[in-house]
Amino acid sequence: MLSNTEEKVLRGWWQSLVLSDAELKEKHLLSAPSGHKAKLKRAESVDAVLMQDAFCTLWLSLQEQENYSANDMECWAVIAASLIHVSPGYQDGIAIAAGKKIKKSDKSLVSEMRFSQLQAAKTPDELLRTSRRLLKLMKGKVDPLTLAEDIKQWFSEHHHSEFVRAKNRICVKWAMDYYRAAK
Repeated sequence: MLSNTEEKVLRGWWQSLVLSDAELKEKHLLSAPSGHKAKLKRAESVDAVLMQDAFCTLWLSLQEQENYSANDMECWAVIAASLIHVSPGYQDGIAIAAGKKIKKSDKSLVSEMRFSQLQAAKTPDELLRTSRRLLKLMKGKVDPLTLAEDIKQWFSEHHHSEFVRAKNRICVKWAMDYYRAAK
């Protein structure tokens, strides 16, 4: 789970990149420097994300509040690079949004095969690549904080998988959410 501080920092950072100037003014936030969003979108790997100014802004804001390790830095890089593809105003997690039926069809927005690639991600780069593909297919219609929590849980399991019960694993949660939404 994200701490209250992480939620606040992440929400403000994300909003500075995706909201219009009018929306930012209403929330008393400043817009991110031009080019930050585009460069983050073009970063093709976790290592490339780590070198982006937009990520550094987020990372330094988080560092002011809490103490993080190198593994945490990689996790937050995937969060940042994924959230750049998220549109404001949506409440569903990535699995629920992917499993929802297309209007006037019995097919889910994201095919089962494509969705299973997210569940099968074994490296941070695979997770980033797959989550970005899904987010593009779904036009970013997911809740940013829920997505960040899911990515954070994936990293926790990735580094400590032997301590997580099968029923509590993120891939099981994603599967359940996807299939419930597909009903």
